[in-house]
Amino acid sequence: MLLLAWEKRMPKEVLGQLFRLALVPLGYLLKRLPIGNSGRADISAFKAMAPSTEILQVIAAAKSVNLSR
Repeated sequence: MLLLAWEKRMPKEVLGQLFRLALVPLGYLLKRLPIGNSGRADISAFKAMAPSTEILQVIAAAKSVNLSR
């Protein structure tokens, strides 16, 4: 999202993305990262959003892969 905002010359979105990136570690530690949030600067960083069916399928498939050999 940051790269897209930069390429589209959207300063408000760039600042919003930088702010989100700075707060991700804190949100992770406090278990406050919302499910399905699209990550745009015009949407609250704390708002949970329902992921699409396709996204849920991709997540389920990724979780089922055994990475240890």
